[in-house]
Amino acid sequence: MCELIPYDRRFRDGVIAVVRAVHDEYGFSWDEAGYHRDLYEIDRAYLRAGGAFWVLVDGPRVIGCVGVTVHDASNPAHDPQGDVAAERPAGFRYCELHRLYLDSAYRGRRLGRRMLDAAMDFGRAHGCTRMIAWSDVKLPHAHRMYLDAGLVQCGSRICDDPDKATEYGFWKEPL
Repeated sequence: MCELIPYDRRFRDGVIAVVRAVHDEYGFSWDEAGYHRDLYEIDRAYLRAGGAFWVLVDGPRVIGCVGVTVHDASNPAHDPQGDVAAERPAGFRYCELHRLYLDSAYRGRRLGRRMLDAAMDFGRAHGCTRMIAWSDVKLPHAHRMYLDAGLVQCGSRICDDPDKATEYGFWKEPL
């Protein structure tokens, strides 16, 4: 039975292993000191910053993960509708989805959607009215999941990852 639980440090190596396996599967580069640094410092990057991070476990094994961060109107930089976001009123809060990864052996069971729903629920509970997500163009199954969950594809960017990959932007409002 798979269980979605809040992250704690004992899961660090399992999270890194799952994300790295997906990166290897799709031919993405790994950059421990740069782009992937957040995975080595989840407490700092997510939890102490007011966000959340969960692991999906099957018994003792980490099989998936997802993170979310919360931002206000003063930080529209990551929003795929950047110009629109810059016009948001004071007090506007949005959340950003991060690091939604699932072991390939567990795909097709709606477990990714379960993690996405947890992140959206967290955003709502923290006063966010919008969720944004960025996803590599090579991940069409993730894009379908986002669209099925009510997110809208909007815009693209060149990621600051080692591959300078193109990513599609997604957003959902109201959350």
